[in-house]
Amino acid sequence: MTKIELRKKVTSFITLTGAGIAGCGSLLWKVLSFSMADDRIAPGQCLAVVIERGGISVAYGRRLFSRMKIRGIRRYSFEEGEYPTPESLSSAVRLALSDLKAARAQVVLVIPKAWAIMTTVEWPITVKERLSDVMSFELDRLTPFSSDRAFYDFRIISEDEVRIQVMLAAAKADVLQPYIDALKGKRIDVNHISVGLSAMGTLSHYLSGKRNTIFADIGSHGYEGGLLHTGKLKAAFAGSPEPGSEQSKISALTEEINSIIETVKEKMEVPGVFVNNQISGRWKTVLQEKIIAPIRFMGETDLKMSVVNTGNVREVPYAAVGGVLESLWPNAQSMNLLDKGVHKSQKTPLALTVVLLSVLAALGTFWLIAPLQVEESRMEIIDREIMARKSEVKKVEVLTKELEGVEKELNSIESFKSSRPMVLDLVREMSRVMPKNTWLSRLRITDTAVEIEGSSSAATAILSKLEASPYFKKVEFSSPTFRDTRLNTDRFFIKMEIETPEEEAGNGRKG
Repeated sequence: MTKIELRKKVTSFITLTGAGIAGCGSLLWKVLSFSMADDRIAPGQCLAVVIERGGISVAYGRRLFSRMKIRGIRRYSFEEGEYPTPESLSSAVRLALSDLKAARAQVVLVIPKAWAIMTTVEWPITVKERLSDVMSFELDRLTPFSSDRAFYDFRIISEDEVRIQVMLAAAKADVLQPYIDALKGKRIDVNHISVGLSAMGTLSHYLSGKRNTIFADIGSHGYEGGLLHTGKLKAAFAGSPEPGSEQSKISALTEEINSIIETVKEKMEVPGVFVNNQISGRWKTVLQEKIIAPIRFMGETDLKMSVVNTGNVREVPYAAVGGVLESLWPNAQSMNLLDKGVHKSQKTPLALTVVLLSVLAALGTFWLIAPLQVEESRMEIIDREIMARKSEVKKVEVLTKELEGVEKELNSIESFKSSRPMVLDLVREMSRVMPKNTWLSRLRITDTAVEIEGSSSAATAILSKLEASPYFKKVEFSSPTFRDTRLNTDRFFIKMEIETPEEEAGNGRKG
């Protein structure tokens, strides 16, 4: 195997090992941070109330372990062609809660598309972190309402490195507040306000999965619908052709849907079409022939959830079912106008994490205690042996200290000896270098110098011999010499300095 093949093999092994460790870590964190209140397992119940012309439709749904079921639907009629008053609506909702035994259900109010403004807005990507503040500040420019006099919310549709696209829904507070107050007077709290168009979009997303979808809801007064891209409402449309002219209504709808298909087919997969089936059967064939995409009708589509207790309702109120899904389905991309654009970040639940970490800590502690106890037993045995030999150790310590003292004294002596020559060595050196016809009458040696006095037949020759010696330096006459005629010799007085071993080593040995 070559070095390149070995390097590739090692790199591949490290990559696979790192990916495996990262996957295990991610799975472990999901387990540790899993909340018992997670929408995927926590039970929930919701009552969706759809405000319509001539009455309201109500759907009551429940969720248990991700399985959703519509437990009951009702229809309450009021004055034909008019929206119900707040008092009428609150009384009907109170009756529905009692009739369907849904006293603890969250209440979702689904308002007509005509009451709301839905528009697509683009912003620079730099505003993403403060999008709520920007939307509140710019709402009066984007809609006829100011932020303090409107209920509104938004969802991010798409984003790239430059821009961010947002779907905005807003409704006038003066219209909705009387309904909220009337319900509150009946001790009913509204938890969620949605738009009928958004509820239909959520139902279409639930039925179609992740595919791109165009949905439409046809009513007696017109039609409305939208485009879903990856489950998010990307565009909305509505129309109100001439009253009583169903043919013009269907023609306008097909043109609207085909126009959207032509616009988006180059950018995404051709979307399927969902149409609410609550129309005259003779128009189904016309829609299938004129719409240039596969079309399905909600009345002929399995809702993937059972519907029981239909009460006085002949046809399923799909907007109400969509309202239930917006509250109970974890994958719903809904907008809650009560939030006013403030999206609270979900905190990672720590209750189960703490419990599981405590169990892991207990297991880890047990795993650590066993070897620690073994080591503690070994340490106790070692401590007993140390105590038994403690007296011997003290004796060794005393001897060690005495030895250190002797070594210090020897080092001091050796240092003293090496710092300057011995007197005996100096005398021996002078005896060696002095001429034979030389006599010393006086010798004086100090720490740094030597003085000699004597007579010699050649006194000047003594200086060169002493200067050449490694023990002396700066040799010179300390006083003039004079001639002793009686002995025929020169009388001399010489002084010199003692050269230390360090100086000798630094200057080189004199020869």
